[in-house]
Amino acid sequence: MAFTVNDLQDLTRLLLERPEWLGEVRRIVLTDELLALPRELAEAQRRTDERFAELADAQRRTDERFAELAEAQRRTEERLEQLIVRFEEAQRRNDERFAELAEAQRRTEERLEQLIVRFEEAQRRNDDQFADIRGRLLEIEYRDKVGAIFGSRLRRPQVVDGGDLWEMLEARLDKAEIRQVVASDLVVRGRLPPQSGGSELWLAVEVSSVVDRYDVERAAQRAALLRKAGLAALGAVAGRRLTQGASALADELRVVISESGDLLGWDEALSGAAGE
Repeated sequence: MAFTVNDLQDLTRLLLERPEWLGEVRRIVLTDELLALPRELAEAQRRTDERFAELADAQRRTDERFAELAEAQRRTEERLEQLIVRFEEAQRRNDERFAELAEAQRRTEERLEQLIVRFEEAQRRNDDQFADIRGRLLEIEYRDKVGAIFGSRLRRPQVVDGGDLWEMLEARLDKAEIRQVVASDLVVRGRLPPQSGGSELWLAVEVSSVVDRYDVERAAQRAALLRKAGLAALGAVAGRRLTQGASALADELRVVISESGDLLGWDEALSGAAGE
């Protein structure tokens, strides 16, 4: 027999009135496969929940690991910061120490420079003193041996005393000029041999261990003052050796050079004095 709408309505009304019949209707209407679906869904949901729980646990462990790594990184950075601070402190102390060493080195060099300057100054004074001593000894030697040194060119050469020079020149030169002449190391007086005219000749002699240009200039100037006083005079320098400049200037100014027992430039100086 055909199932009509009215039958469906009557069935619905009956089920509403008798709810305990619903279970039987479900059992008849639903197959075992459809009934098993909720259990499978529940199992799938359980497995899903378990998987989510596993993922959550893995995430927790990951978070813990990240936290451990972050803590380790924090400790590393803290340790690094401590090392940087210690390094900077050590560097600061090293810089201070280097500055102290540099200052000590500067003071040492300054002290050494002062010692060098003092040594050089002392050496210079010693050299000057020794040069002065050698010059005085040489002057004494020339004074004592004036006959032997100038005897080949002058007859009876003799050293003129300063007091006698003052008396002789005071009417001919002013005091400043006389002082220059008297300041000569030696003033020698003698006569030329007969073949050279036999006239009187004076020598203004500068004696130095090492003859330089200033010695030559002084000898020439003092001989010129003697000639100004009306005396025939030559300038002469005497020493162990001459500088190159002194030798050239002696030739130019016609100053006689006494070196190693020889009188160099005598004839040229004498002819020059005669021509004035």
